[in-house]
Amino acid sequence: MTYAGNLLALNMVQVKTPVANNKINETTTLKEFKRRMMNSETSSYCKNLIEVNKTNSVITNQPIYNDQGILLLAEGSDLSEKRAAVLLQHKLMKPLEQCVGISSSLDAKKLYEFLNKFAENIPGLRAVTVKDDYQKSLRQMCLFYEKHPLLQQNLTVLALRSKKTYYQSLFSALAGLAIAIQLKLNARELQTVFIAGLFHDIGFLYLAPELGTKTYEFTNDEWKALQAHPLIAKRFLDLVPELPKEIGEAIANHHERIDGTGYPAHIFGDKLPMTSQIIAATDNIIFNHSRYKDYGDYAHTMLLSALKLSDNIYFESVYNAAMVLFKHAPSPTTQLSEVPSAEEILARQKMLHRQFETAKFLSQKLMQLPTGGMTRSISAAMGRLAISVVRSGILQTEQEEWLRNFSPEQELRESFSLVELSVMLDQIYDQLLHLKNIMERSVEAIPHHETSLKELAEHALSQLDFEEAACN
Repeated sequence: MTYAGNLLALNMVQVKTPVANNKINETTTLKEFKRRMMNSETSSYCKNLIEVNKTNSVITNQPIYNDQGILLLAEGSDLSEKRAAVLLQHKLMKPLEQCVGISSSLDAKKLYEFLNKFAENIPGLRAVTVKDDYQKSLRQMCLFYEKHPLLQQNLTVLALRSKKTYYQSLFSALAGLAIAIQLKLNARELQTVFIAGLFHDIGFLYLAPELGTKTYEFTNDEWKALQAHPLIAKRFLDLVPELPKEIGEAIANHHERIDGTGYPAHIFGDKLPMTSQIIAATDNIIFNHSRYKDYGDYAHTMLLSALKLSDNIYFESVYNAAMVLFKHAPSPTTQLSEVPSAEEILARQKMLHRQFETAKFLSQKLMQLPTGGMTRSISAAMGRLAISVVRSGILQTEQEEWLRNFSPEQELRESFSLVELSVMLDQIYDQLLHLKNIMERSVEAIPHHETSLKELAEHALSQLDFEEAACN
């Protein structure tokens, strides 16, 4: 299992007590567990630093010792691939990030200029960020960022090693700051939202690269690894001297949802900070923006449609502020260049309807298990999915008839209606995928002596074919 998978298991279920014939006691197992986690984490980040060193020098800014006090690299050493290989053979006395520096790191001036340049390409966001009060806050946030060299190092590595994640982080920082200003949060909360936005996905630097691009057909271990990235990011933020701890907490909780359907700890809304909810909303927005960016001027309109099916997973105030943000976008001035056909939407709608019925059957079985956090999460996720399905109209025979009888003339006249329906189907697909992930963990927890229930649940899970249901 990967480091991230182990970390998630440690945080959610702790280490299981070994069986009676196991000679290793629980304390020893836990120590070994943590040792493997840290070694794997260091290895992944070190490999990224090796690649960065090919274009931007990575130099040790202090001696690097192993946990036995033996010198491995002297201060001022270049982190060559050969030297890095030596480090990977040892457990280090200090985290590697604290022992190196990168030439030409992203300072406050570079970050400020790039954030403004990036905002110019996002309709709606630009309309907000050009305002004087926003620019004043943005400059202050960038200067706060520059006070922490470890933040500069990590963001530079992200910019050089994962452009897509880096751009998504810029968006979250810009949009999150706009939402926080709209909500009239104080200066410390603005800092928390801005830095958490920049670093909420920094955990991907410590994971296998392919996990950042994969969208479905995850193995159980891959899901666990993927879901641990907020905790990995928090681990890094906790290394940064004098950085407010609430920043790491906001990042750790940015995939939690108020109905308990999030991860990694299934926390419910009354225990979630406002700042983490803002990052959660921006993370959802940029995901959907990437999905719809090819629609040009219509992308922000489609974002608003997508957000309407997410109104019950964030704090109402955060949701309303996010909606206000994108209502600033100018109206489209061009025709839609690409519209899905009624036949394509009808076929996808029928298929998602079948997946929904399968998910409903399985969730009803799993909710009969003893009450627990996972059962509550399944119930909440299924309830939210059912509401979205009703809102989309895919259960209505009238909508099916409407699609079935669509004429080419209607497609030209009502093209955006087809696009809006396609957006709703995308959201239903996302919710089905999330529900399946929760149910998989619940099925794993079914006791082995419940043979018939476990077999029934595993069979039902196998019927949820998300490769077929995925949107292109």
